[in-house]
Amino acid sequence: MSDLLAIVRNLNRLAAVQRTGLLDTPAEEPFDRFTRLATRMFKTPVALVSIVDCDRQFFKSAIGVPEPWQTKRETPLSHSFCKHAVALQEPLVIADARKDPQYRDNPAVRDLKIIAYAGVPLMVSGHALGAFCVIDNEPHSWSYDEVRMLKDLGECVIHEIELRTRLREADKRVKELETSPIEFRPQH
Repeated sequence: MSDLLAIVRNLNRLAAVQRTGLLDTPAEEPFDRFTRLATRMFKTPVALVSIVDCDRQFFKSAIGVPEPWQTKRETPLSHSFCKHAVALQEPLVIADARKDPQYRDNPAVRDLKIIAYAGVPLMVSGHALGAFCVIDNEPHSWSYDEVRMLKDLGECVIHEIELRTRLREADKRVKELETSPIEFRPQH
């Protein structure tokens, strides 16, 4: 197994992904708002909130992805640029994937028409869960300011994920308390 896949398939990272409860959930307006905003800010046709699982990347939000990927809301890891941002745990910026020896053979260049990519890892509890990214179908030299803005938007996405995770865990605790028998003991 490659070092990249070993990082992506790290059991602690995958447990953190599962803890969020985001995999295979419907699209939701708060996440879609961030991706819509990103496409306007960066003037790109595509923006994603991707969650990288052990064998696929799931799109919690996807704006501008071609079919059949838009409907499926996922791609296999073979098509994932976001897995590299996860492994690096830092921003990944590619001006022209067709000319980059590390990325030019990625099937997403052909199947999803990915030419330029800028993505920031979504770091929660020390683990990169996925990436917030923008994608262009033509070369794009990403500026320092663009990467900074993408990081800021990514922090907003992280905050949304953390809030939802905490809320989901609190709801679970409340339900457990509601269904558990309560034993009353008189105090002396």
